[in-house]
This record gives sequence, C-alpha cells and structure tokens, in this order.
Amino acid sequence: MLEQRSNEWLEQRYGKFTSSEIHKLLGVRGLGETGKNYAIDKAIEQLYGQMNENFVSYDMQRGIEQEPLAFEKFKDIVSLDFLEVEKCGFIELNENTGSSPDGLVSDDAILEIKCPNSINFFKVVATGEIDSKYFAQMQHQMYCTNRSKAYFFNYLIHEGKEYYHSIIVYRDEDFIANMIDRIEEAKEIKNEYIKLINNYKQF
Repeated sequence: MLEQRSNEWLEQRYGKFTSSEIHKLLGVRGLGETGKNYAIDKAIEQLYGQMNENFVSYDMQRGIEQEPLAFEKFKDIVSLDFLEVEKCGFIELNENTGSSPDGLVSDDAILEIKCPNSINFFKVVATGEIDSKYFAQMQHQMYCTNRSKAYFFNYLIHEGKEYYHSIIVYRDEDFIANMIDRIEEAKEIKNEYIKLINNYKQF
C-alpha cells in the first residue's frame, strides 16, 4: 500500500479523475468551464506529470497533522461495534478514475476524515449538513470501492480538548449514475487534448 501524499501515490493519480476533485465535473448544466478545465489539466498531467507545486495551506497542514489522530479515534469508537478499519492507498477503478478513502470499514463502508477549523466543525454538528463537494467525494469513493455507505468523521482539537462527530452517508445510485456520465464526458475531452498535445510540433 502506498502512503497517501507520497510521490508514488501522486504518480498513481496522474491523469485520473479523483474523489477529492470529482465535484468539478458536476456542474448544474453539464461540465461547464470548470469541468472542461479539469479534464484538460488531467490530460497535461497524464502526459507530463504534476506541473504545479503542491501548495499547503494552514488548514491543509492541520488536516495532515491531525488525520492520524482522527483515524485512531474512529478506529477505537467503531471497535466497540466489532467493526474493523484499515488504511488504503489509491484504488484505481480504471484508467480514468480512482479514489483514496481515508479507510475501509469492515466489508461495506469507507471512512472520510475531515479536520476543519472550530467554526466549520460546530457548524456541521449543529446542522448535520455536509458540503456538496464532500458528498460528491464520498459517493465517488463508494463507487470506486463498490461499497454502500460512508462514515463522514469530523475531528477537532480546540484549546487542548478533543472533539469528534460522525455522520453516515448512504450510496446514492442516481447521483452516481449522473457522475459516471460526467466522467465519460470528461474522459472524451481529456483524450482529445492528449491527441492535440501529441500532435503539437514545435518550430
């Protein structure tokens, strides 16, 4: 298993539409400019690898640091229900798409961990609402792993105190069917740009 965020893990993802960015293909009226640009980015990435340096924001760094703690906390909680959790690397569904859930839970679920700031954490606690891009991310993860539910686990350390909150999200076949159609559309755009780039001749 390749460690998430390692160079080898990143290389496995090159040219593939992945869960964390799948929302870019799900515009209200089709792919839109965002989806088309994402497909073009993937064409370039497939040919030349990652072209831009990875920027790590403060929020991203907090997630990197706290995610191992969150994983162990979730593992302890669900062990009381005799559920097993294991980490996984990149799961390649096919040459065009794949996913990296934060964990596989027993035989039929995935784990997606978020380590938001305190405002966003308590907003989820209060409303029970999940950002649409995270919902899409989990649906894509369930599609790639052929599983029927996801644990959306939010974890926070605030002023030295630990907080956590979990929501179960179930597989939505209609949503996934639409998502598959968009992946196919994006694949055609990606392949067309690969041809154009390969035919490019520098004078």
